[in-house]
Amino acid sequence: MGKIGAILCASVLFVSPALAADPAIIRADEAPEYEAPNPERFGSWTGAYVGVSGGYGWLRDVDRSFVPPLRSKGDDFVFGVYAGYLYQYGMFVGGVEAEYQRQKINFEGFPIDTEDAYMMKAKAGVAYDQWLATAHLGAVYATTSIGLDDWGIVAGAGVDYMVNDYLTVGANYSHQFYDTFDGTLIDAGIDTLTMRVGVKF
Repeated sequence: MGKIGAILCASVLFVSPALAADPAIIRADEAPEYEAPNPERFGSWTGAYVGVSGGYGWLRDVDRSFVPPLRSKGDDFVFGVYAGYLYQYGMFVGGVEAEYQRQKINFEGFPIDTEDAYMMKAKAGVAYDQWLATAHLGAVYATTSIGLDDWGIVAGAGVDYMVNDYLTVGANYSHQFYDTFDGTLIDAGIDTLTMRVGVKF
């Protein structure tokens, strides 16, 4: 038994320093704390921005001065520019945006085109990593080739991706609605789907 006891004591004395020196063995009270995901680890969305957009638009309207009401439609490419400011607080983002869009959409069967749309929108959404999803709501002022122009409502949603601290790309959907356009009995709606490229400051 004396030899066995000596061997056991020697083993403990040999192994204990090795265990203490092994950096892979961490006591429970020294384990690293869990860190929640940081929505701004790829950069913040806070700041001013400008960009260009291009896509397609679809027009639908109904003229209630006719019996039965006269319906028409049209579609064509649209393009524009935009500028705005966003503020990020944690994962939540809010801001404002102004946009100009050229909408040369013809009313099928009539010598009438939409022309320009000027929009002012409030935006709110959620950011995670390099992604930003937002909804927007605001006012739009539209003009036509026959001198009629009026205010309407614009609403929609978009998704943007932060390529780096300065460059963003995204997609945007908007619906414009006009009630009794310029005092007429015409109600109209325009849907646009555009791709965007922007620069942050």
